[in-house]
Amino acid sequence: FFGFFYYFRELVALLQERLLLGGLAFTILVGVLPIGNAMSGEVSFINVGQGDAILIRDHFTSVMIDTGGNLSFDLAQEVDIPYLRKNRIYKIDYLIASHGDFDHIGAAQSLSQHFHVSHYVSERESFPLRCGDLTFTNYNLWGGNEENEESLVLGLDFLGKKWLFTGDAPIEIEKKIIREFPGLDCDILKVGHHGSKTSSSYDFLKAITPQIGIISVGAKNKYGHPDDEVIKRFEELGIPLRRTDQEGTITYQTYFSRPLGNLFA
Repeated sequence: FFGFFYYFRELVALLQERLLLGGLAFTILVGVLPIGNAMSGEVSFINVGQGDAILIRDHFTSVMIDTGGNLSFDLAQEVDIPYLRKNRIYKIDYLIASHGDFDHIGAAQSLSQHFHVSHYVSERESFPLRCGDLTFTNYNLWGGNEENEESLVLGLDFLGKKWLFTGDAPIEIEKKIIREFPGLDCDILKVGHHGSKTSSSYDFLKAITPQIGIISVGAKNKYGHPDDEVIKRFEELGIPLRRTDQEGTITYQTYFSRPLGNLFA
């Protein structure tokens, strides 16, 4: 009896040990592999300080609009790439440059050197651009003499919402857009030019009726962004604002095609 007792006790302990080691190995595997990415999608406004960097990921298809840029350090290696790797993203299928300003695309060269970037897009002629199941439409058909007038204004239907990423497009471009596309609207607006008063005209905001505005901006920046006049304009129209200088990186995500929590409140 005692012989069988000790034999089976050791057998059970061995089974428990194997189950524990198997569970530990599975946990590590889940942590390393992008398993969650296979079942989710996201739009993240990465906190790059004074600049823009937006990640759009649909399962394993990843697109970035701008990279940010900083003259004091390598923003790609210090911010962009650590963020991507932390979120188990190992390649960028399309890197889209909204326009040529350094605070938008200054980190692109370093990002391309130290990370897998499949395609680089900067020309209006490339749109509409299809990336997997994502389709980006550019609404700035005109451009201009100044760099900001060249800024792409990109629309995307994703996560059950209409997104509008306006880069640094100024009011003159906004006027042309609402004349050419009178039915254009959006749910979530990337506020133009970091909340500068050169963008986000009253007529533009009233026409596109966003539910929320996202301002990508550096804390205590020397430009005074976002401008008080612009903030007041959003308040008057009842459009809430979120800011990367206050919240850090702002992420909207779905899992199994359902929103995670009250993301769009």
